[in-house]
Amino acid sequence: MSVPSPLPLSVLDLVPVPLGSSAAESVEAALAYAKAAEDAGFTRYWVAEHHNMGALASSVPLAVLAAASQRTSRIRLGSGGVMLPNHAPLAVAEGYRLLSALAPDRVDLGLGRAPGTDGRTARALRGAQGLMEESFERQLSDLIAFGTGRYPAGHPFAGTVAAPAGEGLFPPLWILSSSGYGAHVAAKAGAGLAFAWHINPDTAQARAAADAYRQAFEPSGAFPEARVLVAASVVTAPTAEEAEELSLPLGLMFLRLTRGESAPYPTVAEAKAYPYTPQERALADSMRRRAIIGDPATVAARLHALARDTAADELIVSLNIPDPAQRRESLKLVMDAVRAQETQEIALV
Repeated sequence: MSVPSPLPLSVLDLVPVPLGSSAAESVEAALAYAKAAEDAGFTRYWVAEHHNMGALASSVPLAVLAAASQRTSRIRLGSGGVMLPNHAPLAVAEGYRLLSALAPDRVDLGLGRAPGTDGRTARALRGAQGLMEESFERQLSDLIAFGTGRYPAGHPFAGTVAAPAGEGLFPPLWILSSSGYGAHVAAKAGAGLAFAWHINPDTAQARAAADAYRQAFEPSGAFPEARVLVAASVVTAPTAEEAEELSLPLGLMFLRLTRGESAPYPTVAEAKAYPYTPQERALADSMRRRAIIGDPATVAARLHALARDTAADELIVSLNIPDPAQRRESLKLVMDAVRAQETQEIALV
């Protein structure tokens, strides 16, 4: 499969809360980031669900997306994703139908089955009712029934109307995956497949999942054809040296996560000054190696290679840079570099 030209690019936001910043400032920065992504020509702005993490303010993607709907006019807005085992399917259906009323024809509903947090916090989220006991596929089936109003025969909640009522409010579904399981679910549901290469940077496994998904895909109204989106963590700056420096907070953040620490997103200065042990340094560096780091031309070349190698129709990039202004500037650097490379390749044909 050849890479589509121009290659569609989207943005995944974790809403970082850098050291010295407040949640209010970080959410405001996220809204400016969504607008900057729209202005730069990105296709989608997605927000990921995370809990019990002091470094991130993305605990309720729907709230950020609702606010972003009032700051943007063209870019698609979506969850990347809703961690479905944490939520009652009817509540998800109603929330994203309402978001579609705020931003008609530009909402995506990405769904994952991981908790987006540690086990204790997952249990707290799911409460005494034990949502964890329901299988992901059963929850997905219920969500689709609530969202569309089309219930299988004998469904215990048949006739329940997910508010707001009205046609065309239930958004297209995307299934998040870091393995073959999500590819199977997405194909069966006629949904898009979003492969989390930034979590599982195994390019061969991502390609195998994409191929299996396409082979088993059952068309739906929202997706008459299979659609594969691949997520990558990216850190870029005008020079390779600057990009390496900007990536240091990413390593420290993941190091803290492995130790169960909840702290603000590190700044570059904090990450440079941190007294790593040799083992800590190795772990932080291994986490950074999951990302695509470099000057814009290097990043563009690696993104095009990733799209080719994984047979992706589209890429979604997570720009994990603590400073909001630098993060917005990185959007333009990535987009300009990817388009410049495509122009060069066309000129050589």
